[in-house]
Amino acid sequence: MSVPRWLERIFAHYQTPYQVHQHLPVHSANQLAHAEHTSGHRVAKPVFFVAGNRPLTVVVPASTQVDPNRLAAVLGLNDLRLASEDEIAGWFKGCSPGCVPPIRIRSDQVLFMDRSLANLGTILFSAGTSEVAVSMPFRAWYRMVRPGVGRFARNSHNGKRPMVLVVEDEAATNQLLCQILEKKGYACRGAEDGQSALDLAAELRPAAILLDLMLPDMSGYEMYERLRRVGPLRLPPTVVVTALEDEAVRQRGFELGADAYVTKPFFPDSLMRELDNVLADARG
Repeated sequence: MSVPRWLERIFAHYQTPYQVHQHLPVHSANQLAHAEHTSGHRVAKPVFFVAGNRPLTVVVPASTQVDPNRLAAVLGLNDLRLASEDEIAGWFKGCSPGCVPPIRIRSDQVLFMDRSLANLGTILFSAGTSEVAVSMPFRAWYRMVRPGVGRFARNSHNGKRPMVLVVEDEAATNQLLCQILEKKGYACRGAEDGQSALDLAAELRPAAILLDLMLPDMSGYEMYERLRRVGPLRLPPTVVVTALEDEAVRQRGFELGADAYVTKPFFPDSLMRELDNVLADARG
């Protein structure tokens, strides 16, 4: 399967190099990140607004959200609002819902990008259909689109690094996970048993949890069930990290509400990709 002909003609006109990616049907940028097993930071997500009577597009990483108030303030707009699904469908009739590529398709379309996209060597985005995406060098995309540039993404953590609680009974593995997280820009605290994890979760209100299933005082399942009953901590995004590979074990974790499942030994990049994606889904 290839990209639609109309998109192919745009790429050819600008002599833009690209690679085609086929995947299971998706209907959002976050779903695309999951389907392509990549971080939401690397997927370009268009967010559509109406400014006056004109369509305005802001492109951000899929792992972030646009701050409409900041966008309106930076652009000096008093009549900015999010576009409805019907408006988006009417503007981009050749695209499947949730699959509009982050490029200038209409002559009256105003397009901006968040500055954070410039840090990426390669970006991935939907190609107008639910089963096809394309990747290309950021510089090639920028030359083709020529967007306005600014800081439009919402700061989900008020300037603080997202806190991740690592629940792992092996001290060396606990320390290793925290080192990996801190190198990737997260804050981290570790707990080596279930009760300590519950106490820390109540204190820290973590953005996410990495959870081992085999703990000395209770199972990871029990710890997670108890955690879900604690008021505002009812649904913290959770990645199960365990040596247990049994399918029944995996299924029980998902039934309880775990967001992802990583088996040991793991590759740090794979673990970070899962964490980035569950946090992106939680923000979305």
